[in-house]
Amino acid sequence: MTKSLNVKTLFNNYQLVVFGFIVLSFGFDFINKIDIFYDLELMKYSKFFKIIFLLYALIFSIMHSTYIYKNFKLLCFTILLLSVIFLLKNNFSERYTIEYIRYVFPLSVFPLICFAYINRSRELLDKLYKFFKWFIILNTIFILVGLLFEIKAFRVYPFGRFGYNGVILSQGVTPYIYLCSITLFWVFKDKKMLILTIFVSILSGVKGVYFVEFLFFSLVVFFNNNVTKIFKIKILVTLFISFIISIIGLFLTPLFRNVIQSDGIFSAISSYRNVYTLNLLKEITPDNYNIFIGTITLQKVRLELLIIDLLLFFGITGLIAYLIFLRSLFKSLIKSNLSKFFFASILLLSLLSGNLLNVPLSLILMFLVLIALRGNSECKKLNNI
Repeated sequence: MTKSLNVKTLFNNYQLVVFGFIVLSFGFDFINKIDIFYDLELMKYSKFFKIIFLLYALIFSIMHSTYIYKNFKLLCFTILLLSVIFLLKNNFSERYTIEYIRYVFPLSVFPLICFAYINRSRELLDKLYKFFKWFIILNTIFILVGLLFEIKAFRVYPFGRFGYNGVILSQGVTPYIYLCSITLFWVFKDKKMLILTIFVSILSGVKGVYFVEFLFFSLVVFFNNNVTKIFKIKILVTLFISFIISIIGLFLTPLFRNVIQSDGIFSAISSYRNVYTLNLLKEITPDNYNIFIGTITLQKVRLELLIIDLLLFFGITGLIAYLIFLRSLFKSLIKSNLSKFFFASILLLSLLSGNLLNVPLSLILMFLVLIALRGNSECKKLNNI
């Protein structure tokens, strides 16, 4: 009786479940990274873990159908529309099915996240700050150990390109994690953690990290009315020079020098996305692509460019649906200048490097940070999303 009561209490502790998912995601993703880097062919624990969490979120939605109907009509319509588009493709291959799930996963768990924390924003803010503080500290240790002893598992890339991101799974999610960290440390005015995060960001060797941090800090400084124009100019110039130096330093590494010499500077900046996009355009025909529902039989399902990815997989219908959803998200959750800077930075980053809407951890972290930043605003009621 006591055991079943404990299980029921745990099942209904939505805050613990959501936050536990974030913490465990990092752990399972690192196991997945070890598997990929060392070709161990381990069981995909991360997939099973995410399936369990998704099922939990769906059970929650069924049990709280009135709450879902009242607050998330647009979200439900978006998920339904994306599902119809997927069915119309009539392509249920593993590649297409996984891509569809990657998109609808974070949307499906969003109501659970809101229910758990929308009225506990301050509590969430404190939890996220403590979590990212300890994560950055521990991950810095892993990065330095990896750098000193050349441990492949702590690198960003398994091949020769420079970059260390510790236990973080991939280069794609790295900028989003560091942006969330920096935003939270800025809220708490934690200068030491800001400096430490910038330090490990430089060691990541990821252009997206350099770009998004430059953009975020530039927005914060530019729209700060408490400093003089001269001071703003000095800081903005310093930020721009630091950003350019970081990029130049990266481009002086052997791998990038070879890319620039053989394929040009734009290929180096875009990580060959320009080439992949042009090649994909040559492959598109009326038989393998439909403007309204996206790809039907193309092998490529993403290019890591937000708008092109949406047009590619869901067509113009999916693109419009996501734009409407993001607009409603902005109206409902974003109530402060800092949350606007965070939201603008994360969207501009995804326009250039993708890995937001179809990477569950990235989008769920964005949801959580936006809800946490909402804590200091006067508006507590959740508008219909």
